[in-house]
Amino acid sequence: MNSSGLFKDLIRHEFRNKGSWRKQSRNRLPRSWRLVYFSLFLIAAFAISLYFALHNQLELTRLWYVTLGLPYMIVFMGVGMLRREWENDTYGWWLTLPYPRMWLISAKWIAAILQTIVVILLLFVVGSLYALFISSTIQAYTFADAASFMIAGLNWFVMIIAFTPLVIALGLLTASTKYSTLRPLSPILWILLMGGGSVFYWSGDQRIYEQFHHVHNGQWFPFTWHFPVAVLISWVAAYALIRLNAYLLEKKLSI
Repeated sequence: MNSSGLFKDLIRHEFRNKGSWRKQSRNRLPRSWRLVYFSLFLIAAFAISLYFALHNQLELTRLWYVTLGLPYMIVFMGVGMLRREWENDTYGWWLTLPYPRMWLISAKWIAAILQTIVVILLLFVVGSLYALFISSTIQAYTFADAASFMIAGLNWFVMIIAFTPLVIALGLLTASTKYSTLRPLSPILWILLMGGGSVFYWSGDQRIYEQFHHVHNGQWFPFTWHFPVAVLISWVAAYALIRLNAYLLEKKLSI
């Protein structure tokens, strides 16, 4: 098998990894009951939003506000990708695989990015189906409202996906410093990550948030020229952070 095939296998393994089995074994709540509680939450959210829609008090685009915490979840996804090797006590096996450390950390990085994209696609599809349901069953709402909802969601998710490589790389770096000789930097990185999240929300193009506030025809890609430049810089920074992660795992590991 060629090297590209081996690297794809690493990515596939990381993508399918279900997390920390030790945490799962400590969880006393059966998976079936967790699914029940999650289903009840979805039903309650559906019923509440439907109630406001029937009374013409629901602005569809405002529903995207429930995804504002998604960037923070992506941070923890990046941290968890590496931390689970130590939680599962598999870090020794993982680090002794006959692959460069750059391969090992890059596989986790790419797998986390792919997982994030899958989650975002599911959120967008579910939200869009709900908006179409509302617009087709309640007279006060039109398909133009559903279209505005979907366009606003696309703009928001495009921005999240664009910066996901940097966010995941920062999460991985935060985790790797904890297991390296640079451990004292780990709390500082956590502070920077959480503070950086606030900067992300406030420095984003305000026209995206305006679409969340008002029900009107959404504008596709309402970004200024600063956006692609910032994305390109973030990708370069993400690659540099992945290289730094690989260096820490190769030269500065503290077990």
